[in-house]
Amino acid sequence: MLNGLNETLRNTFSKVINDYEYARPKYPQELYERILSFSGINNTCNILEVGAGTGQATDLLLQNAAYSIDLIEVSQKQTDFLRSKYSNKENIKVTCSYFEDYTSDKPYDLIYSATAFHWIDSEVGYPKAWRMLRAGGTLAVFWQMSSVLYYDFGIFRELNEIKKKYLPNETLGFDNEGIKWTKEKRIKQIQSGGYFGMPECHEFRWTDIYDADKYVALVNTYSSTQLLEQNTRNDYLNEIRVCINTAGGIVEMPQLVMLYIVKK
Repeated sequence: MLNGLNETLRNTFSKVINDYEYARPKYPQELYERILSFSGINNTCNILEVGAGTGQATDLLLQNAAYSIDLIEVSQKQTDFLRSKYSNKENIKVTCSYFEDYTSDKPYDLIYSATAFHWIDSEVGYPKAWRMLRAGGTLAVFWQMSSVLYYDFGIFRELNEIKKKYLPNETLGFDNEGIKWTKEKRIKQIQSGGYFGMPECHEFRWTDIYDADKYVALVNTYSSTQLLEQNTRNDYLNEIRVCINTAGGIVEMPQLVMLYIVKK
């Protein structure tokens, strides 16, 4: 059972759909190729995406239009957005549901989730994913880590000070030890209940360039930002915009995606 705060957080993104689609970093082609190689999925496969967001990861899978892909999202607004975005894709079905409540008669060849599976109790989510996969099916869970990494160079020093001012109880992000700790935690969670074995782990790194408006839109999609009172949130975002424009108008943001893949 979700408590009130967790339910609020899980539905946060329905308030910032346009900013999410515009500013959230995309997933790299290499990620899709790794999943494809590991899973061996083909044109007859049934695929489930848990927490499709605005479809950044979905778009990678759609490179092969023959897959049958079921998408689930927790809010009606996000569900409506996805249905509109993929209205011409007969191979995609969108359902408004929590994964914990979702049911299907089909065994899935691949279940994947992009920066979303942490919202699900690992002792519930991973055993359920195991049960919904066919024998030999693949679970692929991955996270875009840029929002939780600690950057201590260039403009990020000023941005860190702004964040401390408006979000004094929020961590500034993970360093290398934090990334290692996160990786160990994810592996342990995947093995909850003793169903899945040891996953393969892969990292993908690159750098994206943001102007002030796009970076502000990105920060506006973070759940910690959305929990701020509206006037405070506006002041926070405006201060970020002024900081970036004063410093030259550009943020060079390192990106990191961590992928965990395992077979049933």
